[in-house]
Order: sequence, then C-alpha cells, then structure tokens
Amino acid sequence: MTARNLAPRTVALADLDFTRIVRPGDTVLWTQGVGEPLPLMERLLAQRRDIGAFSVLYGGAGYADTVRPEHADVISFRTLGGVGSNRVLCAAGVADILPCHLSELPRLIASGVLGVDVVIAQFSENEQGALSFGPASGYVGTAIRSARTVVAEINDQAPWTHSRHQVDVGRVDIAVRTSRPLVEVASRAPSALDEVIAAHVVDLVADGATVQIGIGAVPNAVAELLAGRRGLGLHSGVVGDAVVDLIRSGAVTNAAKPVDRGVSVTGGLVGTRRLFDFAHGNDRLRVEPVTYTHSQEILARLPRFTAINSALEVDLTGQVAAEVAGSSYVGTVGGQVDFVRGALASDGGRSVIALPSRTLSSGRPRIVPRIASGVVTTARAEADVIVTEYGVAELRGRAIAERVRRMIAIAHPEDREALDRQARDQIAGYR
Repeated sequence: MTARNLAPRTVALADLDFTRIVRPGDTVLWTQGVGEPLPLMERLLAQRRDIGAFSVLYGGAGYADTVRPEHADVISFRTLGGVGSNRVLCAAGVADILPCHLSELPRLIASGVLGVDVVIAQFSENEQGALSFGPASGYVGTAIRSARTVVAEINDQAPWTHSRHQVDVGRVDIAVRTSRPLVEVASRAPSALDEVIAAHVVDLVADGATVQIGIGAVPNAVAELLAGRRGLGLHSGVVGDAVVDLIRSGAVTNAAKPVDRGVSVTGGLVGTRRLFDFAHGNDRLRVEPVTYTHSQEILARLPRFTAINSALEVDLTGQVAAEVAGSSYVGTVGGQVDFVRGALASDGGRSVIALPSRTLSSGRPRIVPRIASGVVTTARAEADVIVTEYGVAELRGRAIAERVRRMIAIAHPEDREALDRQARDQIAGYR
C-alpha cells in the first residue's frame, strides 16, 4: 500500500477517542516488549466497552501489568505464548495460543491470514524529525503497511535507534506525543549453577563466531565469559544489559560478518536505562524487524553462527520443549526454531540448548525420557548440542542409542539410572 499522509494528525492523549478508530470485530496490534505504547494501551482498554468486542494479536512479550485478565470481558487475546506479562493471561485461560514461528508472523499478517486493522506503535524521534522504532521493531512495520489505521506514541524518552528499515511516516494517521521512561527489565544475577552452565556453553564459541544470546541469568553469565573472546559478531532476537559490557570489552567487533560488518543487530532491547542509553543514536547497534533478524538467508550467511537458547525440558533423543510446563503456557515457540535452523545452515554454526538438569523449585528432572506436555518446540532432527551443568551432549549426526547415552551422561547423577531404565522401556531404537 502507498503512503496516505504527509504528516500524522497530532492529538493530546486526553482527546484520543478509540471509539472512532477501532470498530467492533477489529484486530488490534501494538508494539511489544518494552516498546509497548502504554499510555495509548491504557486509553484503549478504558474505552473497550464503548467500542464493543474486538481482538488483540499479542505476538511477543509484554513487561508491564497494563493488560489484565479482566479485560477479556470485551477483548479476545491471541498470543504466541506465555512470556512476560502474557503469562498472566495464559494462566487465567483468556489467551488463545497461536503456535507459530516468529519468522512466520509477518508473512501471516501481510497475507491477511492474520488480518490487522489497527496498529498502535511507539516511536522515537531525532532532532531532524525522523522516526525510529526505538527499543523494539519486531513485526509492527509489516502490520503498519496493511492496517486501516495507525496510531503512534512518539515518546521523547525512548532511544532513537538505527535500522535498515525506516518508519513509513506516511502510514501514520494519528500521533500522540509523550515523555515517559520505558519499562525497565533487570535480569537476575547469575547463580553458581548458571555460571557452570555458561562455562560449558562458552567453550563451544570460537573466536570470530557470530552469537545469538537472549536475556536471563544464563545469557548474562555467557556474555560475561565471552568478554575473553575476540572478533565476535552479535545477531540476536533480543538483547539485555549484558551486551553493553560485552561490546565495550572489545570482544564484539562484527568484523568477520559478510553482512552488517561492524554492526551488532537485534530485534529488541529488553533491559534498563543503561542499555537504552547505550543504544540511543548508536550507529554500531541496529534494531531490525523480525523479517531481518530471523531471516534464514541472513542467518546462513553469518560465519560460525552460534545460537544459544534455553528449554523447559529436553528428552533423551533431543526433542526440545520450550512452551508448556505441566498444563501451563510459560514459554513460547518464538524465534527458537528460526535461530536453530539458521545455526545449522551456517558454515561452522552451532545450535546450543542450555538448561539446568533439574528444576530449581521442585528438583524435577529436566532431562526426561519423554516430553511431559507432549508439546515439542524444536524437533530432534534439528538437535545439535545440549548443555547442562554436568557437561555437553553432542547430538548432531548421532543415532538414537548414542543420543540417549550422551543425554543420560549430562542428566543429574541421581536421575541417570532411572533414565536408562525408562529409555529401554519407552524409546524405540535404544537397547
């Protein structure tokens, strides 16, 4: 679709009337992560009963408590899983789960399979008046191109971030100017267990590799240890505060990347003001859309691309569960499979799944004969390396019997005998 406006119409937040924007039966999508346009969302939620029944497509994670289960009295929520504040909606049974790879979501939106009528986005603005997607790009750019109406929050406290993909200002209909701090997401400090797991992971990362690391205690520990490497590249779906020190250490130069040479790439910033300030105006760090960050064509071109992800459970043949614990959605398909496949397609690439051998709260094994929920996120045919605090299981190119033996070797020592017995009874191909 072509641009519609020379400039958006600016209105005060108090005058924003969503009853004239959102129609009954519409689907609304807003920027995810710390890029959520919270003042506009609050306004929409407060007016929901006057609008009538409509849907919200929640593809990513939220980190504020703005959206609550009681809003489902009018709104139907669809989400890829239970990450961040979405977990509350999933736990209350008011979110309809959309099992979908993150890379597929923009195509589904663009094709109309997942039609989006109204987009609510948060942008930042530089001194020249150019808009950027700020801390999160994701798939909102795709949605903007197909939506009937686009409402923008232009927040002067959001970081202005560089990107190959610019905001199409001509597609923005209404703008609301705000000045408010972003939601901050501080990661838990790594425990001794996290650091042991991270040490095994870092042994798999060669100098000159391009790494994908997310947020959380283990990724933080990995980032700290990677400071001793040299010539690394960085290409991730999201990054946290830990990458600030990693980049400043000199370990990340992006010099070996044939694409984005000299530039770190992410789809979103999930951290504190320290990360936002580091990214603001930094032309060596770009925030790109899912169509770029999760592109198989791009990932396959990155040298020794090493994808580092986590899981809730891994079975003895290499199947990975990252979505459901028991009967509760606490994770998501997200971009795990996209990055796993990108790593396997990369020359010298590695796909690493790292997790503790047991749950911290109950001591339940996380290396299991079968995935308890039956919901598999990454297939065993795409398994490469599994890491726990007890070591590394190399699965790629290994047959079932050898996979089982290697997985039992990295399980908790007190679980190994039972796992061997269960494997003989339950797993075809293991004798």
